[in-house]
Amino acid sequence: MEQQKKTPIIGIKNLSKIFQTKGGEVTALEDFSLDINDGDIYGVIGMSGAGKSTLVRCINALEKPTSGSVIFNGKDLMAISGDELNKTRRSMSMIFQQFNLLSQRNVLSNVCFPLEISGVPKRVAKKKALELLELVGIKDKAKNYPSQLSGGQKQRVAIARALATDPKVLLCDEATSALDPTTTASILSLLKDIHARLGITIVIITHEMGVIEKICSHVAVLEDGHIAESGSVEQIFTHPKSAAARKLVYPDEGMRNRYVGERCIRIVFDGSSSYEPVFSNMILDCNVIVNIMFADMKDIEGKALGHMIVQLPKDELQAEKAIAYLRAKGIPVEEANNEL
Repeated sequence: MEQQKKTPIIGIKNLSKIFQTKGGEVTALEDFSLDINDGDIYGVIGMSGAGKSTLVRCINALEKPTSGSVIFNGKDLMAISGDELNKTRRSMSMIFQQFNLLSQRNVLSNVCFPLEISGVPKRVAKKKALELLELVGIKDKAKNYPSQLSGGQKQRVAIARALATDPKVLLCDEATSALDPTTTASILSLLKDIHARLGITIVIITHEMGVIEKICSHVAVLEDGHIAESGSVEQIFTHPKSAAARKLVYPDEGMRNRYVGERCIRIVFDGSSSYEPVFSNMILDCNVIVNIMFADMKDIEGKALGHMIVQLPKDELQAEKAIAYLRAKGIPVEEANNEL
């Protein structure tokens, strides 16, 4: 049966954003195009200054681009304004790094706030807010104030508030950057659970590859205001093509110049053989001695994916024998000397 093609819920077409400053023009985004399909958990990753914050503000029309368009759910956000834009924007909620809760309101009142603005009766708003607090696992804190909550609890309140208007898209702008690793993992798990229950499209804006690996199905790597590379997380993680993606996926630049002049290969495990003892079998069957210089393994969407940099024997025949063995087993192998 032919797989049904997904429909983009966000279509970014030839988007550019130029800021006028005292020092001259600054190009934050340049001819940027990207489709995010309905129901995806899509990651946008880049280092500081790559244009991530500008992009997310253009997606929800808080920032007007210099040129190009953002099509959301069939509507060009650049072509509408006023009440129509505000109504459309309510279908695209956002959670932030610093939570942005109202300190003078308790947890329940914070979640009710967007419903009040939309004119929802108080009784109905309170009922829905309590249901959302239960969904995010913090119903028992309904009467507490933000100052009485931990960072993870505050972000759970922010997520509940963002879901109050039944959005089609949830934008997460560095939503876990202010949290410790354990709390980050719990928030990402919550977002994944919400995605599974509600089918909501989630866009993750981050500078952390670990966040992308844990939750996203697709990713775009942002560099200097343009897309360096995009595709499935599995594809980018196992076979990054651009320098920007390789820098994020292969954090082994510190080994550069330490092993100059030796032949090294990168072995990529793509999920099909990660738990098979292919590497140890190669050593035994080929009778070769190798040096493991770097190894990393991740669990991405239930698959064990990873890579290993190996220093080969000086004897070229033995080195080629090892490479041939791995390729015969279907393991991707590439030269890696230029990275060391």
